Amino acid sequence: MTRHLLLLSAVAFVGVNADELSDFSNNLATDLGPLLILFGEAITRQYLSESTTFLDYFIFAMAPIGILTAIISAIRVCGHSSLRAFIGRSQEGDGVVEAELCTSTSRDVCELFNRGGITRVLGRPKILELVRVPRHGGLKMQDPAANDAGLLLFRNYVQKEDSDWKRLGKSDSSQFAPNPNLSLNVGIVKRPPWVFVAVAAVGLVLQAGVLALAGVGAWILDWNINQGKSSASRNYAPFMFIVGTVLMCGGIWCCAALIGQTTHKIQYRRRDPTGHQQSRLL
Repeated sequence: MTRHLLLLSAVAFVGVNADELSDFSNNLATDLGPLLILFGEAITRQYLSESTTFLDYFIFAMAPIGILTAIISAIRVCGHSSLRAFIGRSQEGDGVVEAELCTSTSRDVCELFNRGGITRVLGRPKILELVRVPRHGGLKMQDPAANDAGLLLFRNYVQKEDSDWKRLGKSDSSQFAPNPNLSLNVGIVKRPPWVFVAVAAVGLVLQAGVLALAGVGAWILDWNINQGKSSASRNYAPFMFIVGTVLMCGGIWCCAALIGQTTHKIQYRRRDPTGHQQSRLL
């Protein structure tokens, strides 16, 4: 974001004196730096804790706000003990890292409703997932574990052959999430897939446009605030900027992917009704 603002400022004030332009860009970067540090860390941690697909990682890499936060987060999640000690996190527990940066829930991390919102907390809560199945219709209640109201544990109901909840992906039922992820299921409004594709495409076009403008401006249009003084900025600076930006985006994508892929997603989806009343998850 800082690079975009600096480049637009240079284009807008191309006719200004070189010294004045340098002072303006330096002051702009100095003023925006603390704001990006103040808001970028919290936004980065929140985004990483809600990213589940490679498209999410790509969107984050196209417009990274908290670069240092992303690197430190990757070290906290899957870094060596020596790297954690280097950033001052050697005595940090896995539960704290999972609650802050990961989308997963475990026996020590859970999500609870708190005054209309959802909060990730440490501990072992008592969360009960029930399925109410109609006693009349296509689904026959022949399970002795069901009570008179037609209530079953969700863990047991999804393993029944006549269950209308089917697991997506692999059919291995040996693993089951001990606690549900409330934020991904009910807390976040799901958008159509084309929305994420459009955002990723816009980010790619903007990032590629910045790189193309840097090369065209220096090598073709001969934009140089140090005109006549040194040719190093024209010969080497655009190349270093382009290569550095590509490496930075690739590294940020790797950091986000390392954090997101440390968790194992178990997802169930209810099939469409086929002449009978659907079950209800409680």
